[in-house]
Amino acid sequence: MKFLVALAALAGASASYVATLSHIAEDTLAPKATGYVYFDGVDSNGIVTGFSQANHLEANVDSTNGVDCTAANGCGMHIHEGDACTNTTTQGGHYFEGDEDPWATVGYTSTDVNGYSGMIDLKVDMGSLPIEGKPFIVHANDGSRIACGIIESTTLSHEEVAFLN
Repeated sequence: MKFLVALAALAGASASYVATLSHIAEDTLAPKATGYVYFDGVDSNGIVTGFSQANHLEANVDSTNGVDCTAANGCGMHIHEGDACTNTTTQGGHYFEGDEDPWATVGYTSTDVNGYSGMIDLKVDMGSLPIEGKPFIVHANDGSRIACGIIESTTLSHEEVAFLN
């Protein structure tokens, strides 16, 4: 099914980035997981800002119940340090500078009956690290990796981002 994602415009950095997320073969929790991430660039202070959403995740996740999303990386959405989505080795770990992981608390907090995460705002300090060519990973409730896409530069605006699910 083809979706057109229309998003509000963000104040802009010069380059935009997008990744279309596909199911990771090793995963059995959400075998139809898909989604996308859109970054409107990295500002002069190293802050990357954008949106992500995922479809067909585990249904009815609710982090307010004290059980869901409590595992390490549970319900996380992160840029990883690798260069491919092939396996955990090529995906690498969280991608950041310094001693404190800015991705530790970034992710979705709930899903609906169909496993839709809703639109997730992303704003993370990446320092001087480039994001193009890096994997963007969506984690399941239990922290396992369920969807991945490689971040690419794009000339598309939010309103023009389209993908196949």
